[in-house]
This record gives sequence, C-alpha cells and structure tokens, in this order.
Amino acid sequence: MLLKFPGNIDGHQALKVGNQHFALLKQRTKAHKRTLFLEENVLIFVIEGHKLLHFENTTVKISEGSVLVLKRGFYVMSDFVEDGLNFQSLLIYFSNEHLKKFLLKFNYAKAVPHNNEEFLNIPLTPALENFREHYLHYFSQHFDALGTVLNLKLYELYLLLLSSPQQQQVLSFFQQIAFQQPTDLGYIIKQHLFQPLSLPELAKLSGRSLASFKRDFTQQFHKAPGRWISEQRLEHARILLQQTNKQVAEIAYECGYNNVPHFIKSYKQLFGLTPNQDRSNKVMI
Repeated sequence: MLLKFPGNIDGHQALKVGNQHFALLKQRTKAHKRTLFLEENVLIFVIEGHKLLHFENTTVKISEGSVLVLKRGFYVMSDFVEDGLNFQSLLIYFSNEHLKKFLLKFNYAKAVPHNNEEFLNIPLTPALENFREHYLHYFSQHFDALGTVLNLKLYELYLLLLSSPQQQQVLSFFQQIAFQQPTDLGYIIKQHLFQPLSLPELAKLSGRSLASFKRDFTQQFHKAPGRWISEQRLEHARILLQQTNKQVAEIAYECGYNNVPHFIKSYKQLFGLTPNQDRSNKVMI
C-alpha cells in the first residue's frame, strides 16, 4: 500500500493549521518498510532508532541524531526499532514556493554548483537539537497566530541548516528544489503511470501548475491527461488479465487503482466487459 505524506496517518500526531500540514510526530514500536509518496519536501529529525532509505542500487542508514532532507517524490523507507525500544522521528514539511521566497528574501538565490544529490543527511548540531526540542512543544499548543509562527520557524530552520558546516551542500540542495526546471513529461509519466496519483500530484512532480501540466500533456500526447492515463492503465490491466492468473483486485492495485469497483466500472466502459468476463472469453477462445 502506498502511503502519502503530508496526511493524517493513524497512530501518529499531526501538526496542522487549517488545510496546511506543517509537521508529523511519527512513533513506532515495530519495524516497518513502506513505499511513500512525499507530496511536499520534508526535513526528518530521527529522534530514536534509525531509518533505512532504499534506492535501486544501495541502502542508506540514517541514524539517531541526524537531519534528513528529502525532495518530494517516491521513496522506499524502513523504520528500524531495536528490541524494547521505540522509533521516533519528527517530519517537518516545506514547499518549493516557501523555500524559494526564503532564498530570495535572504539573498541566497545566487547560483552555486549543483551535485544533483538525491537527499541530504546533516549531522545534528546543538542549535538544530535545540530547535527540534522547542518545535515539539507546538504539537500541544493552539493559538490564533500558530500558522504564522510555524512558517517563521521554517525560516529559522533553513537558516540553521545554512549555518551548519555543510552550508554549501545545503545551499546547493535548496537551490535545486526552489529553482528546478519543469521535468520532461514523458519521463514523469513513464516513472509514475501505475502509481495511484492524481493529476495535481503528477503536476507537482513535474514542476508545473495543474493548468500548465494539462496543456503540455495534451500537446505532447494529443489527448487529455486523465483519459490517456486511464486508457494506458486499463490496457495494461487487460494484458495482465489475459497473461497471468492474478486476482482482479491485485491487478487493479498494480495498475494504479485503489478502488476495485471503480476499476471494474472503468474497465467495462472501455472494453464493454467486466475484467472477469473478458478473462472468461479469452479462456473459451
């Protein structure tokens, strides 16, 4: 199952003002491995235990006392819990737009060399540790200006990271996020076609507004994105139905549908048969 962040995740404490998610206090007593979709960039303070970040060719261990910075996108992660202990981490979300305003306001917009790193792992300084401990108090506070204060706290966190010994590395990474160019649509669609993502989420991943995404998509693929993506997923589902013994629900999830009845309805609208009817016809032939 794909988990999406920010969001209200069962068993964890969210810090939210209105519709804006600011942070999540994550606690586990058992080890978990999950595929995550980060709808926003995130800074993760590992408080107890350690986190494993799995890439195609390597696994990176993020230990207690570290700050992990991730761009929005897909990740496979494990929270590691030692016997008798808990895993605890603080996730603080930040958008491209918020970071860009900060870089422009504090004169950090002058381009520096980029290394195209996938993530940052920053050792915890005393100043960052103090920030973390103070920030945790906001989970139990409620006052009218809380949203404004939390946005200012993000500025403070940016400044602390840019005051660390890894200043140039942090600035390079921040600039990659804030000033990224729109990503090739063909690449985005190829990578995420069978993930249960909405059009606004795909637009964000591509670095475009929803309107720009729809316009550029239609120009490149000569069809509206919702219709094209649905047809591609269903065509792939039909191949799986005819060439494998997988259950309909399994195929639905594999093709990006979290709702099986909706998948069956969409399948029938396109092919004139339900998935099971289509599979039965193939067997009889």
